[in-house]
Amino acid sequence: MANFQNRTLYHGDNLEFLRGMNSETVHLIATDPPFNKGRDFHATPESLASGARFQDRWSWDRDVHEEWVDSIKDDWGPVWSVIEGARGSFGDDMGAFLCWLGVRLMEMHRVLRDDGSMYLHIDHTAHAYVKALMDAIFGHKNFRNEIVWAYTGPSNTKRWFPRKHDTILFYAKSDKTAFHRDAVRIPYDSETLARRGRVEGKRSIISPSVKHTGRRSTSQVQAGYGRGKVVEDWWGDITALTNQREYVGYPTQKPLALYERIIQASSKPGDWVLDPFCGCATTPIAAERTGRLWIGMDIWDGAHDIVKQRMEDNRQLITDIPEVHYSSTPPVRTDDNDVAAPSFRLKTQRPTESWEKISHRGMINILVNAQGTSDGVICAGCGRILEKEFMELDHITPKSDRGANHIMNRILLCRPCNGRKRDNLTLRGLMNANKKVGWMRDDAWATVARDRAADRAEWVRDNFGTLECEVLVRGNG
Repeated sequence: MANFQNRTLYHGDNLEFLRGMNSETVHLIATDPPFNKGRDFHATPESLASGARFQDRWSWDRDVHEEWVDSIKDDWGPVWSVIEGARGSFGDDMGAFLCWLGVRLMEMHRVLRDDGSMYLHIDHTAHAYVKALMDAIFGHKNFRNEIVWAYTGPSNTKRWFPRKHDTILFYAKSDKTAFHRDAVRIPYDSETLARRGRVEGKRSIISPSVKHTGRRSTSQVQAGYGRGKVVEDWWGDITALTNQREYVGYPTQKPLALYERIIQASSKPGDWVLDPFCGCATTPIAAERTGRLWIGMDIWDGAHDIVKQRMEDNRQLITDIPEVHYSSTPPVRTDDNDVAAPSFRLKTQRPTESWEKISHRGMINILVNAQGTSDGVICAGCGRILEKEFMELDHITPKSDRGANHIMNRILLCRPCNGRKRDNLTLRGLMNANKKVGWMRDDAWATVARDRAADRAEWVRDNFGTLECEVLVRGNG
C-alpha cells in the first residue's frame, strides 16, 4: 500500500525518499538521471528555470559512501562486478557514478510493483555500463527495449559523426508487466495506406505491380489493421526542445511528448508514476496530462515553483490546477521495512539497530582483534594463522540461507576458504569440506577463532556506543 500522497514533490537527495517508500507500490518509473558527462549544467539565464544547476562530475573518493559499497557487496554481487569492471575499463569516475546510481536503482527496483516497468534515459557516455548495471539489478531476461530517441541539430564535429541521439533503457520487473501497444500507435504513412488499400488476391501485396481485386478506403484499412502501427524502438518523430513554447530553460529538459509516450505505453489512468530525478517536472506534467498519479523527487530548490508554473501553462489539458504537496521529509515505511524484490529477493531486512550498521571496515577491525594472535590472524575455516591482509570478511550462515549482514553473523577467512565457502556453505559446512579435501590445518584453532569472534560480536552488540567499543570499531583497540 502506498505511504505517500498523489502529486507529492520531495525536495532533497532522492535516496532517502526512495528508502522511505513502501515496497511494490509504483507502476512505472520514468526518469532522466545525470549521464556522467564530466561537466556542470546551468539553466538559461532569465528563463523560468533560472538558477537551476547540477554537477555531473564524479569522484570515487568524494562521492562514494562506504555504506553504499558495503550494501552492494553484501546483497548485489553482480552489481559490484559491473562497478569494478567499469573502474578498470573506464576509470574511477565511471565506477563512482555507477555506485551512486546503483544504490538508487536498487531502491527503484524494490518500490516497483511486480507488474511495473522502468524507463531510464541515458546517452552514449555511460550507456553501456548502465545497461550492464540494469541487467544486474533487473535481470537480463527482463530487458525489453533499447529505445533510440533521435533528433537533429547543428554540429561542428570533424572527427566523428554528429552524436544526435539518446538511449532509453526499458526494463520490466517481471513477466507480469503490461504493455499497452494500442496506446502508442502512430498513423500509417501514405505508402502503407496505398499498399493496404489494395485487396489481396492470391498473391501477397508487395508492390503496385501485383494484381489486386479491388481497393479499400482509409477507414476500411484502419478497421482491418488498426489506426496505425506500433512505433518501433527508434523514435525520430519527437523533436528536441530548443526555443519552443514548452522550453523553460532547464539544461537537460526533455519534450513532454517523449514522456507521454512512455507513460501511455506502460501504465493506465490512475496508476502511480515516479520520477526520482524530475528536474523541471516533465514526467509529473506528462503524468498529470494523461490522468496518472505521480511522485517526483529533485534536489533543485526551484522544482516546486516550476511544477506549479508548468501546470498553469497546460491549462488546456489540466482544467483544475491541483495542489502539489511539497516535502523535504521522507515518507515513513509501513510495510515492516520489507525488501521486496521477487527475482533477487534479499533474505534479510534492512538493519535498524545501530550495531547492525557497522561498516565492513569496522567489522574487519573487530574480528582482527578477536581472531588475532601474536603471529597473525586465525582463519576460522582451516585454522591457519596468516597476516591480516590475507583475510576476508564472510558470513557464518550464508545469505542464501537467510544469513544476516551484521557482526553477529561475520567471520574472517583466508582467501582459499572464502572461495570454497562462497554463498553455499555454513561455517561448519566449510570446516567439514576442508577436512574432506585435506585443506584443514588445525581444527582446534579454527574452533577457537569461531568462538572468539562470536564472543566479541556479542560484546560489541551489548556495548555499542561506548568509548571502548568505538575505539575497537575504528581499529585502535
